[in-house]
Amino acid sequence: MHHYASASPNQEVEGESPSSHFQRRLAICSVQTVVNAIIVVRFAGTLYRATTHHALQQVGVTLLFAALLGSLARMWFLTLKSRAR
Repeated sequence: MHHYASASPNQEVEGESPSSHFQRRLAICSVQTVVNAIIVVRFAGTLYRATTHHALQQVGVTLLFAALLGSLARMWFLTLKSRAR
C-alpha cells in the first residue's frame, strides 16, 4: 500500500511568514480578478448575441458566468478570511 504525504492547502511552508502568504494570495486574487474582468468584457456581448434565440444556450452561458463570478467571490472570501486569523 502506498503512503503519500499530506498535501493539505492549510500547511505552512517552513520559514514563511503569514503576511507573505497573505500577500501572495492577494496578488493571485488580483491577477485572477483582472483576467476574469477581461474575459467578461471581451466575450459577454458576443456570447449573448450568439445565443439570442436559444433559451437553453442562454441558460448555459448565464450559468457559466455565474460560476466564474462565484469562484472569484469564493477565492476573495477565503483570502480575506485567512488575513483575519
